Amino acid sequence: MNDAASEHTDPHRQTASRGTPGGRRPDGDRSASWLPPWPPQWPEITDSVSHALADGSWGRYHGRLAEQLRIRIGELGGCPSCRLLCSGSAGIELALRSVGISAGDKVLLCGYDYPGNFRAVELLGGRPVLGDAASDSYSLDASAVQACPADVKAVIVSHLYGVGAAVASIREQCDRRGFALIEDACQVPGMIIDGRPAGSWGNAAVFSFGGSKPLTAGNGGAVLTADPVIESRWNRWLDRPSDALPMSELQAAALLPQLDRLDACNRLRAESVQQILAAVPWTRTASALPSADRTSTLYKWAWQSDRRDDLITQLSEAGLPVGTGYRSMHRSSDRRCDKLGPLQRCQALDQQLCVLDHSALLSTGPQRDRVVEILNAFAA
Repeated sequence: MNDAASEHTDPHRQTASRGTPGGRRPDGDRSASWLPPWPPQWPEITDSVSHALADGSWGRYHGRLAEQLRIRIGELGGCPSCRLLCSGSAGIELALRSVGISAGDKVLLCGYDYPGNFRAVELLGGRPVLGDAASDSYSLDASAVQACPADVKAVIVSHLYGVGAAVASIREQCDRRGFALIEDACQVPGMIIDGRPAGSWGNAAVFSFGGSKPLTAGNGGAVLTADPVIESRWNRWLDRPSDALPMSELQAAALLPQLDRLDACNRLRAESVQQILAAVPWTRTASALPSADRTSTLYKWAWQSDRRDDLITQLSEAGLPVGTGYRSMHRSSDRRCDKLGPLQRCQALDQQLCVLDHSALLSTGPQRDRVVEILNAFAA
């Protein structure tokens, strides 16, 4: 490989700066200076953004970079139609609207999920119906789709922490029962799930480019579909004539170079997981992720622990970027939602889940060895 090519495939090639003073991440999470910084400080991102500033494209309503990104994100998600947006949260709301969700409609989703999905249903006047998480993932159990009431109109399924939902089975159940499927692929761009790209299973799907996501512009998102009727609704609602929920040209400039390194970053994260699983016995039973391969996209790696608070305290003090998972919506009042049973798995995830940020999984060599050492010390 020549030097020019290697600049665009080595996930660790950074600019001179290694992060913000004191080892604190821009999004407020604690991290150690010895870990790869995220958001990434890659020279091609700097070059791409600088070029957009220099040629004036950053100030246009419609620019070539956003169009390039739209096409590439559609290809990444295996969908012919893609619309760039200001956020993934806006994408979930738009996707729900486009499959006909309105006041009084019921939407099934996992009790353990990104809370914004629950709120998007409420915002449209719908009623969330909560199902339990599967025992082998952090996502909606496919049996909930089979067991839910017939008056459910749509299902939201999320792929969380590098473990895909049983989306082929969920898709089959939705087709059989006449439910629309919204696929939340915000955490897993580029991941292959049940033989197809994440984002290609739903009637509509959503990606996010916010915060510390594997593809990040600080904010931003995309909705994808293979249904021209849904696409036409998006265009009718958003083109006024300027885009009502746009992504900027500068955001697109920052994202395009990251797509070139996504596969390489996924390989590194998968290699880290394999090394940790081999060297740190407690992680094998604490995680629903038994392994990882180059098609896995790990935004966070999740573990369950009865000693979660101790685990987070010890790992944080050692410099690893860890935190709790989502606050499960099983706690919500019955006035706000219906529940399919006690949601015991959701309760356990709410109380026990600890997540490690993917930046730690981008470590190599002595960095990765140090991560392993810190994780082993917890079990000692």
